[in-house]
Amino acid sequence: MKVSQRTDPPSTKPQQSPALMTIYPADHMLPKAMRIAAILLLLAVALLPAPAAAAQDSSRDALEARAAAARAAAAARPTDFNAHLELATVLHQLDHAAPNGGKRVPEAAAAYRRAAELAPGGQTSAAAAYVRSNLAALLLSGGRVAEAAEEMKATMAQAEALGLQQTDLYVGTLFNLAKAVQQLGEQERSQKLMQRVLAQAKGVSGASYLKAWAALKAFTPEQVAELEECARYLRRARKGVDEAALGAGKLRAWQKLKARWDWLDGLDDVDKSWISFGLFHAYQQAGQHDKAWRALAEGNALQDAAAPFDPAQDDVNTQAVIRMFQPPKPGSADPTDAFYAPLMRGAGGHRDPRLRPIFVVGMPRSGSTLMEQILASHSEVWGAGEDTALAPLLPELLAVLQDPSGQVEAARIALVGRKYLDEMRGRLPEDRRGARWVVDKMLRNMWNIGFIAMMLPDACILHAARHPADTGLSCFAQPFEGRGTPWASNLTHIAHQIQLVQALADHWDAALPGRMMHIRYEDLVRDQEGTTRAMLAHCGIPWENAVLSFHTTQRTVSTASLAQVRQRLYRGSVLRFRQYARHLAPLLRPLRQLISRYEREAGLAPSEQLLAEVLDRAPPAADAAGEQRQQQEQAEAKRQQQAERRQQQAEEPGGGGRGEL
Repeated sequence: MKVSQRTDPPSTKPQQSPALMTIYPADHMLPKAMRIAAILLLLAVALLPAPAAAAQDSSRDALEARAAAARAAAAARPTDFNAHLELATVLHQLDHAAPNGGKRVPEAAAAYRRAAELAPGGQTSAAAAYVRSNLAALLLSGGRVAEAAEEMKATMAQAEALGLQQTDLYVGTLFNLAKAVQQLGEQERSQKLMQRVLAQAKGVSGASYLKAWAALKAFTPEQVAELEECARYLRRARKGVDEAALGAGKLRAWQKLKARWDWLDGLDDVDKSWISFGLFHAYQQAGQHDKAWRALAEGNALQDAAAPFDPAQDDVNTQAVIRMFQPPKPGSADPTDAFYAPLMRGAGGHRDPRLRPIFVVGMPRSGSTLMEQILASHSEVWGAGEDTALAPLLPELLAVLQDPSGQVEAARIALVGRKYLDEMRGRLPEDRRGARWVVDKMLRNMWNIGFIAMMLPDACILHAARHPADTGLSCFAQPFEGRGTPWASNLTHIAHQIQLVQALADHWDAALPGRMMHIRYEDLVRDQEGTTRAMLAHCGIPWENAVLSFHTTQRTVSTASLAQVRQRLYRGSVLRFRQYARHLAPLLRPLRQLISRYEREAGLAPSEQLLAEVLDRAPPAADAAGEQRQQQEQAEAKRQQQAERRQQQAEEPGGGGRGEL
């Protein structure tokens, strides 16, 4: 789960020199330039969920305007608490809406600190504590994790001194501290803090309470019972209960249940969905896969309904990219092709031997964080994470490529590439200033490989690949909190996203032969050293043994794969989808051919027989083992349903009701 961020103001609780290329006449170049311009206009927002792109731009512009006004107000009124709080809050919201490598964080942090100094009641007041809590969240989201953790501890100590332990301020800060400690690699301590959140959030902070369940890794029987009771209440409350229609026994049982859990009623369905992810982890840990699936499906259904996703714009973007960046056409007499070919080879791009970029692209949950962790374990490589400097530069490249004269100068393309490298160089931490490679792990740069090839001919491009069904299940099982994966709560949309990413990977292999290396997760697990050596060689990085001990590398990791990169490689996640195959038809059906292709190319045992059982509804006699497995699963599901009914009956004495509440 991603880091929880407090971006709202405390409100009432005071509140990232080449020679000139040959220029062809405008009558040859204009059509190509116009096509490039049109496609770039689409791809400039490709990193955003399509339906929200325009609104996101509008929101960003509005926030920029608010920030400018707040900056002026804070300068004009240097002792005004509200002026500094407004500046800090707007910059914090802007950093979340449009990350730029943490450039706004120092100014926002300074404004928060000034607001805390000016808080009504002084620096030890409740108002100051709320401000410092927001400061800590800002630092955490800005990657300054150790500093954030210290600020959180100080905030909690201040809240304790004020007797505010039973407040959202204290519990929310405790939850964020658990996430910060996790990012710092202290998994056991983080889990202990999450246990504290569960104990202290009950009746106080519903969102923190439910998110803590989703973040928990191990469950006692008592905790599973608490999870189940909470989920049962939320499910019944969501459906609605007609108390007048209940018999006396069921009414008493319902009122008792309601009295324990109605403090959660004010939460929205997304917040309530976290309890389902907690149940999924608990049941999966116990090997109860059918119950785990029902919980997972319920949580995703709530999230999907809250933010429906339309894949149409991703389809448009993908087809536009494929049309624009065509494979080489040797011997073509078209002057446009003659101009375009050297551009694609990077003839107009920027090279800098002091710092080479590495782009890791692909699907989430495909081993990309593991790859970055391996690379960043090298003494000359720095992992920048997902806060890319590329997207903000695409409109500038657009301006170069759509010059009204139809003329495109290589030096102007190179300038955009240089700006990218300068921006990434500026993000290097003090202790990594000597890095010669920087890893940009914005996965949606898969759509931008053609532009990368133009601007940065020395860039190393790595495609994180994993079995399509494992990738899809892992996306569905991960409650992504934040932007960038609006499709991840729906199996059909996940399958479609996997198809788009693979279509682009195939296209880049044809359009830019040899530029992109495919790193299969299964190959890393099967032959860690051999695959790692090939990856480093592709990027021109000399070998260091430290890359084999990636799990000991101390660096901040803020993605959902954090826990995996803190341990040695293991095979437990390979072909994991087979445990849940009978539930995955909406994912497996559109991916069937891709699954067969991937298993063949990766040397994995084929799943065709299993796919036939799930998708073709083959007669049971065709597969005795399949029949036996299906009977066992059905018997287990029946036992679980009977146990649930017995539990429900035990808490509903007297009968007289109408079915399930």
